[in-house]
Order: sequence, then structure tokens, then C-alpha cells
Amino acid sequence: MWILRKKKQSTSLGIDIGSKGIKIVELQKEKDRIVLKNYGGLKLSAAKKESFQYFDKRTLLPSVKNVSLAIRAILEEAKIETKEVIFSLPDFSTFFTSFTLPKMTAEELPDAVYFEAKKHIPIPFNEVVLDWELIGDSVNEKEGDNKLLVMAISKTLVLEYKKIAQECGLTLLSLEAEVMGLKRAVVSKSKDNVCLVEVGCQSTTISIVSGGFLIMSVSFDVAGKDYTYSISESLNVDLIEAEKIKTNLGLNNKDKKVTEAINPILKIIVGKIKQVIANFEAKNSKISKIILVGGAVNMPGLSDYFKTNFEDLKVERGCAFENIFYNPELKPLIPEISTTFSIALGEALKRFED
Repeated sequence: MWILRKKKQSTSLGIDIGSKGIKIVELQKEKDRIVLKNYGGLKLSAAKKESFQYFDKRTLLPSVKNVSLAIRAILEEAKIETKEVIFSLPDFSTFFTSFTLPKMTAEELPDAVYFEAKKHIPIPFNEVVLDWELIGDSVNEKEGDNKLLVMAISKTLVLEYKKIAQECGLTLLSLEAEVMGLKRAVVSKSKDNVCLVEVGCQSTTISIVSGGFLIMSVSFDVAGKDYTYSISESLNVDLIEAEKIKTNLGLNNKDKKVTEAINPILKIIVGKIKQVIANFEAKNSKISKIILVGGAVNMPGLSDYFKTNFEDLKVERGCAFENIFYNPELKPLIPEISTTFSIALGEALKRFED
């Protein structure tokens, strides 16, 4: 969703605000290549009650004070100079729906989308801002239907992000659902059907991308935090120690209690993925692969677990920096950075789209 359009610049700034972490990516366009100019992040301990987000009524809102302080600190520490920013919005705070409209001109489409969206969005229309994208390359003006993915975003949420930008001395260019940034960063524009799975700290999002277009997206409140809580309870250790066990050993831990603690959480996530895939394949062609992203995906042994549970599908970790030029010294860190900073990277890439 564009708040303000500006002419293209040589640099771009993407910021991803999660419940327990903030990630920032600064890119630079150099002729025909895109270069990682800088990046930075801040992570809160799972043991602390503080969070960068909180629930208010129907939506997940950012804590303006805490988020602004953190962003300013990251910008200063990483010496990031770009002032125009694109923020990601948590999928939990974005309502997705899709529908089909008959052939019409591009000029007629906006009014038609707003009229039809009122029938599909269960939120008071005066409380949201709409954004949409065509599932296809262009508007069908002469023949065929127009398939659309429509997103509804709380006006309150938009105002909070505007406040954050202002507090940080930044100019807000755009707000966009996390999954759109992820799609841009890790899914190619091939015609394949891909299941994109983001396992974060607070929630997991399962999305289907077909031919480079987002078809559907589902979020639920089971994710990395639950691994930590379960380990803590099973081993009778505090959350700080449980977080260390999860991060350093994960499913590769020789203590069977750790695996037994995590397994029920993983079964829920795997079950949800299988359900989403089955629902899609019932009316469409087969899914070709699963791409894993998100900070919780870095837990040792997790990729192998998914490969075991989806033997008939290719399972891979998202490689967000595959087409980005970066300092060779970062190469050992790229696998972890790719999954953790993929959303922020995707938002920064939006500035350079044609």
C-alpha cells in the first residue's frame, strides 16, 4: 500500500518490526545490480515480557515508543543514512480475501474493487485502508475475468506506523503485508506453485504463491516462542536457558526430552501446512516445493524435520540474498541472515521494482 509515491532513488530502506525483533536492510542500486549497503537488527529475549507489539481489539499494534527507540539505535549503530522507508505490516494485522471481477478497463477497476470488497471484509469499512493486486500480468479489458487479492489494513495501524517514521526522522513511503515482502525476496517469478512458510517468534504464516502471484495466506499463533516455552517446562529450566538450548542445539540435542518437548508444536505446524496444501491442490495443480523462512527456521535440525515430513516435496530454506551483491566477508552469515532478514530485504527491494 503506497502512502506516498516518490521518484526512484539509488538507495532503499526496508524495516521489519516483529514482536521480539526489529530488522533493517539498506540497499543501493548500482547500474544493473543491487548491493547490500548495510543491515542491522535488535532482538528481545524470550524471557522478557517486553515486546515491540501488543494486541488491541482486533489488531496487532506496534509499541511506538519502544519501536522508535530501537530503530533509532539500529540506524545510528549501523550508520544507515537513507531516510525514506518502507515498513512491513504483520500478517496478523492484515485481512486477506480474494475474488473475481468481470472484464473492465483499468480506470473502472478501483471503484469495482471497493464495491465488491464490502461483501467480503468482516471489518467496518470505515476502519480500514484497502490494498490489492491483480493475480495476473494485466487488467483484462476485453475478455476473461480479473482475479484479485485484496488486503484490508486497520487505519489505526497505519497511523501508528506514521508516528514511528516521524519519531525516527524518516519519511514513510509505503506499508506492505509481510508476506508480500517475503514473496519478493525469496520466490522467483516462475510458473511453479510454491508453499512459503514463515515461522517467526509469535506466529507462523503459510502462503501459496503461483506464477509469482500470492494466491492465499494463513497465519496462526503457534511459532518459535512455543518451542522455548515447551523446552522450559519439559526440562524445568528458565526461559533464558530454554532459548539457548533451542538456538544452539534444537532438534540435534541428544536429550530426547528436548525433541519430545518440541515435537507437539512442530506437528501442529506441519498439520497446518498439509491442510493448506491439500485445500489448494484440490482445485489447482500440485505444489512443487516448500520454502522455509523466519527466525525460528534457524533452529538446528528443523529443515531436516520438514524434509522428513514432506518427502514428496522439495523443501529448502529461503535464499533472500541470492541475487544481491554483498561483502564476501558476510558469506558465512548469509544462510542465517537470509531467513531472518528476508522480510526487511523484500521491503527494500520494493523501491526498485519497475
